[in-house]
Amino acid sequence: MKVERDAILTCSACGIEGPHELLYLSEHLSASRCVSCGKTQVYSGEIYSQYARDLIERAGRLPRKFVKEAIKHPTRVIARPFKALRKPYTLIKEVDQVTTFHQGSRSPTPGRRL
Repeated sequence: MKVERDAILTCSACGIEGPHELLYLSEHLSASRCVSCGKTQVYSGEIYSQYARDLIERAGRLPRKFVKEAIKHPTRVIARPFKALRKPYTLIKEVDQVTTFHQGSRSPTPGRRL
């Protein structure tokens, strides 16, 4: 998962050319948000299932990545337990970003306050 914050696009909602945040899942553009008006455009209605697939793919690459890193830089293996302790916070932050993008795409029901 990656969020790019420096894209300049023309918003289809407000018509302003300005900064947009882009959400990439598995190297595919999944959603964009206009910084000016806050309108979110989701390019797939299955953003959570895409995120789950992306997470599984990344987790599947971890053993190979760990072995390569251990061969190239054996001393970095010592830092792995500390990285593992930070991982839950990183995942919570990622889930929050995906949820924020998805919730921003929902328009409130007319006459209903949020």
